[in-house]
Order: sequence, then C-alpha cells, then structure tokens
Amino acid sequence: MEAQLIKEFAEEGLKLTFDAERPVATCIRETKRARMGYKVEFCYRFKNAERMYQYVEGFLAGRREVAARKEERKVARAAARKEAQENVKEGDIFVASWGWEQTNVDAYQVVAKKGATVTLREIALKSVEGSEGFMSDRVVPVKDAFIGEEFKKRITGRGINISDCQYATLAEEGKDFYRSWYA
Repeated sequence: MEAQLIKEFAEEGLKLTFDAERPVATCIRETKRARMGYKVEFCYRFKNAERMYQYVEGFLAGRREVAARKEERKVARAAARKEAQENVKEGDIFVASWGWEQTNVDAYQVVAKKGATVTLREIALKSVEGSEGFMSDRVVPVKDAFIGEEFKKRITGRGINISDCQYATLAEEGKDFYRSWYA
C-alpha cells in the first residue's frame, strides 16, 4: 500500500515518506522559489497507521478534485471568451461604469472587428429626462455620436478591458445607466 501511494504522489510531483513505527506521514513538493528548495505540504503524526493511510488517500483525492475543477473552469472560460468574440459585431455598444465615491459612465461603439480585436470609439451619453437627482442622473449611450479617437482592444470573457479601472460590457438597447459626481 505504501509503495502504491508513494508512486501516485510522485505522479503528482510530490514526494511522500512514511514512518510506520511512530505513524508519521510527510509530503513535500520541490519548488525553486522556496528557500530550502521544497515546500512541506504536510507532516502529521497520527494515532494509528490506518488513520494515516486514510488521510494520505484523502489528501491525494482532494488535490485531484481541485485540479479537475480548475480544468473545468478553464474550459468554461475559454468557451465564454470564444462565444463573446463571435457574437460581437460592428455597431455594438459597450459601457464601462467605474469610479470611487462617484460613478463615471463611458460608452464605446465598435467601429471594426477582426478576430478577437475590435476597434472602438467613445460615444456621447444623453441624460434621461426626469432622472436628475442630487449630483446624479441616468444616461443612455447615443449611437454614432462619436467624441473620441479610434483605439483597438481585445475581447475578453464577457467584455473589454478599456484601462486598469474600466471594464466595458455589452449594453442592451435602450438601457440607462446611473451616473453621479461630486462638486
């Protein structure tokens, strides 16, 4: 049983050692970033050997489960990214709502598309009648009312990273957005 577990841990890039007399199990993972060249995953003493083997098997099963979930998420993100890239077309409007202690709204229209890269231009926003409040209102993007220069960005999973603080998502036709400011 020990030999089989040691072999399975080695396949995962881990080194497993047992001390059946005391019952102690130790697992290390070699890494270049660690000061000693390895990281201790676990080093536990157990009441009996049966409990030790049970823990070791559970540890390995948990690692495999986490790896499987990561792979599923990776595949799902890739599928979402591909779907988003295929669905975007010229004329689509993306809106970024961002800010700290205020809510800024910027709208961008797709001018051209080539693969996963889109050419965008900023467009104007129009205040919705009757939505004005204390230093706030609701706005809608105005299609083809260009106010900025063209720039290129890549389509990510659900939208487009405009800058380090702006993430634009596809806007629904006629949807309004909350905007606030401070004097």
